[in-house]
Amino acid sequence: MNTAGNEALLGSIGGNEHDQIIEVVAIEEEGKSRYEIRLLSFGEGIGWFVQKTLPLDSSQAKALAKVLSKTDTSFETKLIKQDELPTSKKVINLPI
Repeated sequence: MNTAGNEALLGSIGGNEHDQIIEVVAIEEEGKSRYEIRLLSFGEGIGWFVQKTLPLDSSQAKALAKVLSKTDTSFETKLIKQDELPTSKKVINLPI
């Protein structure tokens, strides 16, 4: 369980809705840094609560920062084909 002493809020971003906030948090545990991207929602009578958490290790956070900091702002979409996915993972397409 995390305590306030080992977490640092790096920033907050307003969500698509007025009752959502995205937080980026750095966590120091046993000399290692990791990060979390948290989606917070506001509930009447409850207040702000964490709805979803995406944990990132240090290397994932660096890779994400690199991707987000690219200066090319043209949002070119590249479709990922099934055969381009890592072989250790398998994607199962479910019927809609």
